[in-house]
Amino acid sequence: MSSSRKIGSLLPSTTMVGGAVNHAQTKHVLEPYLVILSGCDRGRQFKLEQQAYVIGRSDEADIVIGDPKISRRHGAFTVFKDRILFEDLQSTNGSFLAGQRIEKHWLNTHDRIQAGDTIMRVDYKCFNEAESEQALYRAAYTDALTGILNRGAFMQRAHEEFSFCKRNNALLSIVMCDVDHFKCKNDTYGHPAGDQVLKDLSAILAEQMRKEDLLARYGGEEFIMLLRETPGDAAVGWAERIRQSVMLHPFSYQGQTIPTTISIGVCTRRVTAIDSLPTIIRVADDALYLAKQNGRNRLEIAYFNPAIDPR
Repeated sequence: MSSSRKIGSLLPSTTMVGGAVNHAQTKHVLEPYLVILSGCDRGRQFKLEQQAYVIGRSDEADIVIGDPKISRRHGAFTVFKDRILFEDLQSTNGSFLAGQRIEKHWLNTHDRIQAGDTIMRVDYKCFNEAESEQALYRAAYTDALTGILNRGAFMQRAHEEFSFCKRNNALLSIVMCDVDHFKCKNDTYGHPAGDQVLKDLSAILAEQMRKEDLLARYGGEEFIMLLRETPGDAAVGWAERIRQSVMLHPFSYQGQTIPTTISIGVCTRRVTAIDSLPTIIRVADDALYLAKQNGRNRLEIAYFNPAIDPR
């Protein structure tokens, strides 16, 4: 899996030339943001500070939108000094404005572009406004400790991806992992140390994710990942590399080294009309439980039917 990340923070940069006075002034300057109004990425916003941005489902897009009905390279925004041009990049399902399919369009602030099930618009905001809105997004959709998706947000976006896989009989891989002997770590080193382990682990996992995949804290010390259109052997190889990276990582808190390993369960399924997302997650969780039973710090693979090998 590629770990490249073209867009990191969703917040405006606070690094301004000229010191604190200029920085304070720029908080009131209106700057363009792409705001997602509906769809599985509802609430996200991206500051448009480059000249051009490609949006799409691909990890290679500048702004990755998780809507399965969006093409891998769906459209492009070109930012000029006083206006912004949107261009459809010959997408499969098209881009629409007020119900009409468009190829190119100079955007006004009231324009809503629809791509797949996603509606978006360009808005001009000052720093404080964007920061406040992003805080609301984080509170609703991200885990407060680790900063990655929370369980509810994961399930909402995963159902969108699952529906796409069902329509297209596509591959879906669910990977679940759990920190080994986590309660013992809390008892030995204290709960703040345990929290640090979870934060460091989430950072390791996030670094290995493609932008088009999903990562969430599923509960406690358990994490869940959804890998798009990933064959079983690739998912297993990727998960095994993560297991080894965690095992070798120097986890520590206040000068204390905290040896940490994880157990992993992997389920890859070519989704059919009779499948359900909760069932695939349960099967992956069963494989994780088996990894725990078989000694921890290991990976187990689950299949619905041994005769159906998606690899």
